[in-house]
Parts: sequence; C-alpha cells; structure tokens
Amino acid sequence: MIKSFRCEQALSRLSAIVNLDTLVAHVKASPLHFDADTTSEDAFVAVIGACLRHAEANRPAVLNGGIEGIHQMRVAFRRLRSGLKIFRPLISREASAELVEDVRWLNGFLGPARDWDVFLEDGLSPVFGRFPRKRGLVWFRSKAEAIRQTHHRALRQALAEPRYPAMLQRFADWLNCHAWRDGSSDKQRERLAELVTSFAAPLLERDHRRVVERGESFSELSAERRHALRIRVKELRYAQDFFASLYHAATAKAYLGTLAKLQDCLGVMNDVAVTRRLLDEAGLKSASAARQVIEGWYGCRLDVHERLFAEVWQQFVECERPWKDRPARFGR
Repeated sequence: MIKSFRCEQALSRLSAIVNLDTLVAHVKASPLHFDADTTSEDAFVAVIGACLRHAEANRPAVLNGGIEGIHQMRVAFRRLRSGLKIFRPLISREASAELVEDVRWLNGFLGPARDWDVFLEDGLSPVFGRFPRKRGLVWFRSKAEAIRQTHHRALRQALAEPRYPAMLQRFADWLNCHAWRDGSSDKQRERLAELVTSFAAPLLERDHRRVVERGESFSELSAERRHALRIRVKELRYAQDFFASLYHAATAKAYLGTLAKLQDCLGVMNDVAVTRRLLDEAGLKSASAARQVIEGWYGCRLDVHERLFAEVWQQFVECERPWKDRPARFGR
C-alpha cells in the first residue's frame, strides 16, 4: 500500500505540468536556471528531474499518436542519458547502471517509431510529391506506413506496461534520496558540493575541443567516424543548453545556434545509413525501382550537405564560447 502511494506521488510530481485528460500537444524542454550558489549536485538533480518531467509531459501526445510527442519524449531521454554522462566525473556510471537499462529498454521503442516518422514525414515527402503515381513508390508508402503504425503501437504498449511507471518511481527515489552518495569517494562528494560554475566551464571546454579535434579532418572521416562526431556535437549541445543560464544569454544563444546547424547537417548525412536499414526492414530489394529512386534522392541530399558542412563548420569554430566570457549573472 505504501509503495503504491509513493508511486502515485512520483507520477503526480512528474506530471504536474500536464493535464492528462485534455492535453495532446507536444511539449519542449523548459530552460534551466541556476543561481550563484547552485552546487554541482543541485544542478545534477535539476537536470535529471527536468528531463524526466519533459518526457512525462509528452506521454499524452505519444499516446494520442502525435509525431512531435514521440520526438520530444525521445529527446528527453537522450538529454537524460547525456546528463548522466556529463556528471560522470562526480557520479559514477555504476550508480545509475540499472536506471540506464530502463531507459535503454524504452528507447528500444522510441527509436524505431521516431526513425520511421522522420523517414516518412521529412525524408520521403518530396519524393512522394514528385512521383505521386509511381506504382512502386505508392506500394512502398503503404507498406512503410503500416510498419510505422506497428512501431507506434509497440511504443504505446510499452508506456502502458508497469515497467514505465516503475522506472519513473526508481528515478524519483534515486533523486530524492541522493542514492549515488553511498558509493561516492570523498573527492567526489567534495566536488558535488562545489559550485556548478567551477564544474561547467572546464567540462564545456573539454567537449568543445573534442568536437574540434574530430571535425577538423571531416572530409577524411568514415561514415562511422562522422556518426561519432554527430554524437559529440549533440552531447556538447545538450551540455551547453543545461548550463546556458550561467553565461551571457546572447553568447550562449549564438553558440547553441551554431551547434544546432552542425547537428542538423550531420543528421542528414546520418539519415543515409538509417534509410538503408529501414529499407531493409521493409524488405525493399536493391534492384527495385522504388529503392533506387529513394537511395538516389538521399544520395543527392548527402552531396548537398557535405558541401554545406564546410560553411557550417567555419561558423562553429569562429563562434565565441560562452564560458570564455564572464558569467552574465554572477559578475565574476
């Protein structure tokens, strides 16, 4: 009885901004605001809590079949995993290992649903619009839509399973009890008590340099290494977004803007690999005319964005780094 009551309380907290009976619109992540005396541990709790609220706020839209709801819920759990990784120097991987397994389980449903949404809504819309009566494409579109709906149903079923609210409960208990302290070293506990301003700047500088090192020889990178660069860019963008309130708003916004362009450009390139996987899942043979048209279209998109990358990359490397300037709100 007590456990059930606590579970209901946790769900209530995480759903505080959601009217489950009426709201079906998707919800974007809310900005985080840290004060001068915010510790690294306080920031960690705020980041993970915000990601959980972001995910739960989009549950009604997902259950209602909303494409953007699926997108936002997937983003929320990606941000959550990035948040855990960002703070790993202070909170070990082992402390959240079981929780990450739960997130990985849910992402196994979110990922395929989102991939098919992007493929059909963003990638193939121009192709279908250009060839509205091409028999092979008409057949493939119908089959692809059926596959997408299968993944959507699987996701809704996963959210209806007891494992989903149990995952939220475990995260709520973990955050409320600061359970990571049990296995922390004295040094880690000391760093958790330090101001987040001392933690954020060196972390952002390190991640920025890692992106620069990987991207400088972009033209020579394999598809796998380009994918790794995209992941680095995404993680840096999430980290900067988490800590944006520590720095001048205009500088932080400009830097995030260049990261977003870079991530979008790399994302289109990654879509080529995803497309091949989805076409295989749909059973579309290499010799089929429909597959040749689709792969030809994605090949053209790849060529355009490979040429665009140099311009976007230059904007990124020339952009002022927010943490290099004095914090806007704290005057240091």
